[in-house]
This record gives sequence, C-alpha cells and structure tokens, in this order.
Amino acid sequence: MNTMSHCTPEQQLSFLQLYFATVDLLTEAQEKYRRLIDQVADISQRSHYRALLLESERDLELMKNQRRAFLTDQLAIRPPSLSTVQNTIINAEKLAQTIADVANANAIINLASMGLMAFNAVLTA
Repeated sequence: MNTMSHCTPEQQLSFLQLYFATVDLLTEAQEKYRRLIDQVADISQRSHYRALLLESERDLELMKNQRRAFLTDQLAIRPPSLSTVQNTIINAEKLAQTIADVANANAIINLASMGLMAFNAVLTA
C-alpha cells in the first residue's frame, strides 16, 4: 500500500488509468439508467433505476475525492495490476456498446458493479 509519492510512475499511471476507466464506466451507466427510467412504466422499476442513478452519482463523487486524496499523498493504494486495468477498460467498452433497454438492465448493472469493485479493491481499508 503506497501513497502517490511512494508509487513508481508506472503504478501512478495504472491507478489513474483504472480511475478514468471506472469514471467512463459509471458515466455510461448513468446515461443508461436515465434511459431505463424513461422506458419503464412500472413505478417500482423506475424507482430502482433512479436509486441506481443516485448511487452511481455518489460513487463518482467519492471516487473524485479519493483521486484527489491520492494525488496529495493522503490516500494509500494497492496499485492495480495491468489485467485489472485492462478488464475495467474492456467492461467500459462493453457497457458503451450495450443498448439501454430492460432486457439488458442486469448486464448494465453488473458491468457498472464490476468496475466499481475493481476500483475499490485498490483502496486501503
């Protein structure tokens, strides 16, 4: 677990690559949630997608604060592996290609969750 000043340039880059891939993933998920909210007639489903939208907005704010803390040596991380970064980038690309409809809702939720879990795994407890 290293703060920014104790990470190699490669470790710093891998963290930032993971951060931005996760931001892309959550931003795309937000757009998909908005489309799903507009598509469904059922109030409980609409509320579910609104809750997911709000959670992803919260998660993005938390991530932004964590990035800032890392950049100012106030947060230690476990530098992500290359495969973690690559998998998150791939998941962001998959999500971007996923059509926002009820049939794909679980895939959207799962891809967003996997990206966030990968990012959170590099943070210290």
